[in-house]
Amino acid sequence: MGVKTARSNEEYKISAKNRDLFSDFNHSFLPHPNTGQISRKTNVDSVKMALRNLLLTNKYERLRDPEFGGNIRRWLFENLEPVNVTREIKRHIEEMIRNNEPRVRVIEITVTANEERAEINVNIEFAVTTAETNQNLDITLYRVR
Repeated sequence: MGVKTARSNEEYKISAKNRDLFSDFNHSFLPHPNTGQISRKTNVDSVKMALRNLLLTNKYERLRDPEFGGNIRRWLFENLEPVNVTREIKRHIEEMIRNNEPRVRVIEITVTANEERAEINVNIEFAVTTAETNQNLDITLYRVR
């Protein structure tokens, strides 16, 4: 078994462009149709999945990391006063991303509360540190009961 080593820094930079920088298992755990292995998300898709998991996880849900998550769903059961709730959720999400996701630079967060349907729509515009374009993540939280 041989290992290819770069002889210069420029050769390393060229070979590193083709690799996946961020990689996570796809949370559906469905096998890849060609290889039969568990499929994975890479780069921007991996970061989007991590952000979604961060927003949808409540504190103390993760066994060995009780501070992970944000308890965003708790606002669904409050009397929604749109201005105050959306401002508080936005601040909370910004802090949560800043503390838990170093790969992301938040550009804008838009939170819309719909009291009649008991749902909160969160749109996050962000940039991944390794990508050139801005990305959007749209999540709608709604009350099940």
